[in-house]
Amino acid sequence: MTVLDLRDVPGFSPLIVDYADDFDRLSSYYARNPRLDGEYEALADLCGRRNYRRADLRAVLLAQQAAWEAPAAVRARVDDLCRPEGLAVCTGQQTGLFGGPLFTLYKALTAVAWAHRLEQNLRRPVVPLFWMASEDHDILEADHVDLADRSANLAQIRHTAWESPDGFMPANLQLGPAIRDTLDRLRALLPATEFSDAVCGALASAYAPDRTLARAFAHWMTHLLGETGLVLVDAADPGLKRMAAGVFRRELEEAPRTSRAIVEVSQSLRASGYPAQIEARPDGVNCFLLERGRRPLVRDAAGFRLRDTGEVRPAASLYRAAEESPERFSPNVALRPIVQDTLFPTLAYVAGPGELAYFAQLRSVYAAFDIPMPVIVPRATLSLLEPRIAQLLARFRLGLHDLTAEPGQLASRILRDQLPPDLENTLAAARQGVDEIFGRVGAAVAALDPTLKATAGQTAGHIKGHLDQLAKKAVQALKRREADTTQQLQRLRGALMPGGKLQERVYPALPYLVKYGFEFVGTLRERITGPGWTHQLASIPSGPRTGCESCATAGRSESSP
Repeated sequence: MTVLDLRDVPGFSPLIVDYADDFDRLSSYYARNPRLDGEYEALADLCGRRNYRRADLRAVLLAQQAAWEAPAAVRARVDDLCRPEGLAVCTGQQTGLFGGPLFTLYKALTAVAWAHRLEQNLRRPVVPLFWMASEDHDILEADHVDLADRSANLAQIRHTAWESPDGFMPANLQLGPAIRDTLDRLRALLPATEFSDAVCGALASAYAPDRTLARAFAHWMTHLLGETGLVLVDAADPGLKRMAAGVFRRELEEAPRTSRAIVEVSQSLRASGYPAQIEARPDGVNCFLLERGRRPLVRDAAGFRLRDTGEVRPAASLYRAAEESPERFSPNVALRPIVQDTLFPTLAYVAGPGELAYFAQLRSVYAAFDIPMPVIVPRATLSLLEPRIAQLLARFRLGLHDLTAEPGQLASRILRDQLPPDLENTLAAARQGVDEIFGRVGAAVAALDPTLKATAGQTAGHIKGHLDQLAKKAVQALKRREADTTQQLQRLRGALMPGGKLQERVYPALPYLVKYGFEFVGTLRERITGPGWTHQLASIPSGPRTGCESCATAGRSESSP
């Protein structure tokens, strides 16, 4: 395994790099230093003194786990969380088709690993939670997966034939019978291996026609990670919304207080040279009204205005709705952590790069709600190296930044470096030398017989012709080598930087599952032991394959602790 500084990896902003390497530069934006054990101990004590509705949580969470057939290991972890001393390490993601990109799995496994580490250190239950953002309305982010075709080009499998009521969110997007065709198109692109039937069968079982996208995602993730004890939480659950009703009511009553606080922090971040991830409005409200979708609100002199239509709603009517029907509201990106950490005794949050950046804007929002801000830790970040890809990377001596270039350009650069630098000059000098030498030879033999001078000239022409043929063959060899090198680089780039993006942000786990079986999840668990302070070039498989035994276990025993 090779470890890279985040500076040497494309796609990480200066804020993320500084958070990993120089936290002091950002300490004013975050409540706690993720590298200090004492921060976790202090926060654990603080959470222990707060009141959480643990009995209500237990009822809601156990009902959810039953809905997606979670194993006993998960139900036991729900019980641990709901004990008086129970704590949580949270992460989350929009629920995507067929599990979404690899980084979704990396976030979940980072939470599992970090919860285990903190549980050992603190000697009290610390449970990994995955918050399913099932009300996120960015369906174009969640309705497809990208795979590599046989030429290492990106091919997209998109599911568009939803059977959806009003709203168009993963929480209510029903897959419908057309999902069978989508699964068939997916399988046609995946490698055919001894594991294909087991993996594709399990996927089809999870993504059944009568399920919503969110419910299918929960079944699939539970199938992959159930024995790790990861607790999946559906954010759209009305029971959870009722427990968070006070957050919605307070946000509405005090709006736009938190939005203005975010605007102020955004200005400070930009002045320090960092981007502002959340673009807040000074009149904004950090929750949506759920009516035929997620409808954004702004504060208006007459109450609240629906930003999409301009319709005004009296303040009193929305205050009452938040109290009596909180399921009609959904938190936006700024309020979602507040809802989560109102419900759960959150010790740490495992964040992707974008999330880590927006948490820099939320310290004042946590303070406004009197909620302790958790420790923010970056998720693990990996590039998976299969054996042939590892060989190509070593052969060409390339880094990930190099692979952002197009394969043809990169091949030309590599071959220029490999060619003898003076080949063209040497051939030109040889031609000139032939002319000079045979000019003298012609003059010498002409003294004996004038007719021999022409013969000397013909001989010189033959030699230069051979030199020209040699030059042509060198050019042809270069073209063949360039074509071969371009093809190899296309394969290398397609594996590690598809479309110029990190592998983890593009490909799902599925190609690796069908190649290596469900034991691939166990391989990832071995690699992911904590937060992603660096980027791993992780060789796979980590050990010998066990044949069809991994098919029979359907992904559970391989991922057990």
